[in-house]
Amino acid sequence: MDIFSHCVYIEHQRSKKDSQVAASLLRCWKTMGLPKIVQFDNELSFHGSNKYSRTPGLVIRLCLYYGIEPVFIPVKEPWRNGTIERFNDTYDKKFFRQQRFISYNHSKRESKRFQKYHNKNHRYSCLKGKTPETMLQSKPKTLGPNTKMPKLDYIPAGKIAVIRFIRSKCELDIFSEKFIVPKELVYSYVKAVIDTKEQVLSVYTGSEAVLFLKYKMTQ
Repeated sequence: MDIFSHCVYIEHQRSKKDSQVAASLLRCWKTMGLPKIVQFDNELSFHGSNKYSRTPGLVIRLCLYYGIEPVFIPVKEPWRNGTIERFNDTYDKKFFRQQRFISYNHSKRESKRFQKYHNKNHRYSCLKGKTPETMLQSKPKTLGPNTKMPKLDYIPAGKIAVIRFIRSKCELDIFSEKFIVPKELVYSYVKAVIDTKEQVLSVYTGSEAVLFLKYKMTQ
């Protein structure tokens, strides 16, 4: 979902493989334009492997390749993706529970019909009664990429942001790797930013940088 317009792009996939997620994102961006930021939860398909925490997965690499900053919400706080979660509830009630699908391909076709209807007809109070499609058309659109997957056997330069809540152990969890932070940060939210070019991890509270750590990444 594009937060500015509330336009949605729906893709059905048979699995959560990162390759399928990345392919879907490419098709979404081609249709809706490239965003500056994409917000994710902490599903492995999005960031990669907990075992190799400093080796970013395909989805992160794809974002960096196109100059997009991936932002990961705090662990176990789904309400941070509240807008899309509310849409998912609507999608469940108004789509999945309203008809019977005879095949996977049938559900894919019908979901695209639902997407088109939503974007053209649904009116949000936060958009002052305008439809998502109308709002998207009024937004300056960056040219979308083609849908051919680029070669990503390297880590493109860019920034990866991770929002975390610091508990009593003073641990900052970055994809299951733990970093000890100052006690002053206990019971507060921080934003950790990985600079893949400089290989530095910067920790912020608000706009203030409070900690810098070396962060050597691996291919």
